[in-house]
Amino acid sequence: MEKSWRLDFDQEKVGVTPSGLQVIVGDWIVLTDPTAPSPPNVLAQVATFPEGIHFPRCLITGFQLADLRMSVKFKPISGECDQGGGLVFKYQDPENYYVLRANALDDFALFKCVKDQRWPLKRYYVRSDEWQTLMVECRGPFISGYWNDRLLIEVQDETLAWGELVSGPYRTR
Repeated sequence: MEKSWRLDFDQEKVGVTPSGLQVIVGDWIVLTDPTAPSPPNVLAQVATFPEGIHFPRCLITGFQLADLRMSVKFKPISGECDQGGGLVFKYQDPENYYVLRANALDDFALFKCVKDQRWPLKRYYVRSDEWQTLMVECRGPFISGYWNDRLLIEVQDETLAWGELVSGPYRTR
């Protein structure tokens, strides 16, 4: 039986972290953005990080999904090393998960993070600083990644079996 959920932030209070989110890294708040694909509100990651590699992410709690299809619309805003967003899935803990993400400065990629070590599984070089859509589909060990409705990544990986539905973009609607 297939179920679907649509999450948005239009009824959330601007300037605060929405209830139902668990912040792992970063500072996540609701902002008003008239350029959003469906205004008025978006979720924004607004923390500024010191030099180095940081992976801001937050969990949307309350979902246990083995097979899934989820998407997010996001717009990169700023950053010197990385300007991206993505979807974290098959999340087990802060050190073990997959992430499908796009970086406006570089690429669209699927990574697995195991014991806090991040490994690329597949990468496709794209660049965009506009609103874009990412979608991931998982059926057992098969993972498909879509960038702006184009299937660009297909892999089979059995490292992580399941987890909570997670969203980790800088800005999402």
